[in-house]
Amino acid sequence: TLDGLMQGDAASDDNKILNNAWRGVEAMELYIKAHEKLYAGQVDAAMKFAQPLENYDDILDPVDIFSLIALCGFHNQWYGVCSNAFMRLEQLQDIPQERRDQYQDLAFKIFTKFKPKDPTIGFDQQTKDVVTPEYLRELRKSYIKKCI
Repeated sequence: TLDGLMQGDAASDDNKILNNAWRGVEAMELYIKAHEKLYAGQVDAAMKFAQPLENYDDILDPVDIFSLIALCGFHNQWYGVCSNAFMRLEQLQDIPQERRDQYQDLAFKIFTKFKPKDPTIGFDQQTKDVVTPEYLRELRKSYIKKCI
């Protein structure tokens, strides 16, 4: 049954192989959700889903992750988050110098107009994490239901 599968999954939290498989599902789900929310104009929700993606740079392309975080931060007027994402993009080793220069030029244009600061209320305080362990367990459960 589904409950039996979920109990087995919960008991296997220490099982690295199983958790690594789920990390790929989690990464794609967060990536898709962030895009859905961004295109729907829900920039705060988009940023809630985009920020945890930095923990999945072993699964998703770091250029895609930090570009998305920069875009969400910009549209959400969290210019500190946006600036940090640009710095991460500029520090990536696997990109050509021409692309790195493009990131620097765009960052210069943005941050000469806007200070790279976030609003005074901390992001964690304002948003209350969307991506909690409970959220990830429910995500796994929903995918198991689809497979049964």
